[in-house]
Amino acid sequence: MKEKNKGLIITIIILAIFLFATTGYIIYDKVITKEEVVEEKENKDQEEVVEEDPARKLTEEEQSILTEQIKEYSTYLAMDYPVADIRAISNQSALQFALYELNVSGNDFMESDLEKQLKKYFGNNHPFIHEDIECYLDHEPLYTYDSATREYTFQDMHGHGGSGYYRPTVFFVDGTAKDNTYTVEVNIIYADYCSGLCGPMMTYYKTSGDSINSTNEILSFDEEHQVTEEEYQMVKDTLDITTFTFEKDKENNYGLKTVDID
Repeated sequence: MKEKNKGLIITIIILAIFLFATTGYIIYDKVITKEEVVEEKENKDQEEVVEEDPARKLTEEEQSILTEQIKEYSTYLAMDYPVADIRAISNQSALQFALYELNVSGNDFMESDLEKQLKKYFGNNHPFIHEDIECYLDHEPLYTYDSATREYTFQDMHGHGGSGYYRPTVFFVDGTAKDNTYTVEVNIIYADYCSGLCGPMMTYYKTSGDSINSTNEILSFDEEHQVTEEEYQMVKDTLDITTFTFEKDKENNYGLKTVDID
C-alpha cells in the first residue's frame, strides 16, 4: 500500500512538473514572444519614421542665395557644364574662379582670402589645393603661391587683358532640400560672350557655346537690354533645364556638387 501511495505521489509530482513546464512554454510563446514581436515592430516603425525625411521646398532666402551662386558659376565655369562630380573641374579652373570672386585687381593676397571663396562656392571639404594660378592665355604664373608664407604674389608680366566670361541671366524654376542636399532647377539665358572689351547685351542665346559663337540666338534687341520675365516666358519652353545640386556644410556653405543639363 505504501509503495502504491509512493508511486502515486511521484506520478502526481511528474504531472505537476509537466503542467508547469507546458504552462510556462505557452505563456512565453503566446504572451512574452508576442510582446517582443510587437515591441520590435514598434521600434522598427519608429526608426523608419526617423529615417524618413521628405524633401521640402526652398525658402525664399535659400532660393535667393543659391540662384546668385548659380549666376556666379555660370559666369566663369559654364564651359565645364555638365559636371558629373565637382572633382571633374580642374584645380586651375577652381582657383581662377575663386580669384575672379575675390576681385583683387592685381594685388597680392593671402591663402586664407582665396580659401574663403573656395569654401563659399565648393564647401568646407572641397577637393581643390593651393598652387600657382596660371594665366589663361600663356599658362605662365599669374600669381605665384608660397606655401611657407601662404601668400599669393601677382606677376606683372602679362601684356594683355583678362580672360573672357559669360553673361548669364538665371531664372529659378524649382528647388528642394532634403537633409543637407539642395537641388535647384533653373533656366539660363546667355548674352553675348564678353572677351576683352564687352559690348552691350543685346542678343541672347540658349547655351554658353552659342554665346561664344554668336549662333542660334533666341532673343535680340536693338540696344542694351536685360531680359524681362515676360520675355523669358516667351522662350521658356525652348530652354534646357539645368539642375544644380549642393551640399550644405556646418559653416552654412552651399558647396556645388553636380550640374546636369536636360
